[in-house]
Amino acid sequence: MKVLSLLGSARKKGNTATVLGWVEAELQAMGHEIERIHLPSKQINGCLGCGKCKEIPDRPGCVQKDDGLSVIEQMVVSDAVIYASPLYYWGFTAHMKALIDRSYCLYRGTCGTPGHNSFVEGQRQALVVTAADAFENNTELVITSFQRALVYSKAKSAGELMVCNSTTPEELGEEIREQTGKFARQIFNETNAPYALMIPGGAPMMIPAH
Repeated sequence: MKVLSLLGSARKKGNTATVLGWVEAELQAMGHEIERIHLPSKQINGCLGCGKCKEIPDRPGCVQKDDGLSVIEQMVVSDAVIYASPLYYWGFTAHMKALIDRSYCLYRGTCGTPGHNSFVEGQRQALVVTAADAFENNTELVITSFQRALVYSKAKSAGELMVCNSTTPEELGEEIREQTGKFARQIFNETNAPYALMIPGGAPMMIPAH
């Protein structure tokens, strides 16, 4: 399978990049093709809200001449997409949020109506988030945002991995690395994917998907 990972962290060797790298390594060991895009190194402007993308019925489109559309086109041809971001103010980084807003061009019709369709319908999509603080009252909003976007894109949940209570890669122990491997191995499962809450120095908790 072709897997596209989207790194929204400005730090190429930070917590998010480290955790994502472990997930990618496991997927590669399973024989999947991995491509990573470092979003901060791309020029991706915010959505203009002009609606011009909706005038193209058979493919994504955008009037902006930046890197946004090429990234979205790579998403369309992938079997799975992994969104990876550190937690900034209870949400995604600006780099990731810009791409998510631009993903408006992927959908046609009103959500929940017969005319609603998506260029990534049925695609497996996973979320990886790292946070310096605890899970409670901290990361719930980014999970909710991601899950609601799945409904709009008609994509399938491939799991959500939360790595909390850590600020540097040195705080990520072997137990966390082992759990990222388990997370990677369930990305292409057909059953509802769980998300894993990792607490360095404590026992990992598996929380089933709703």
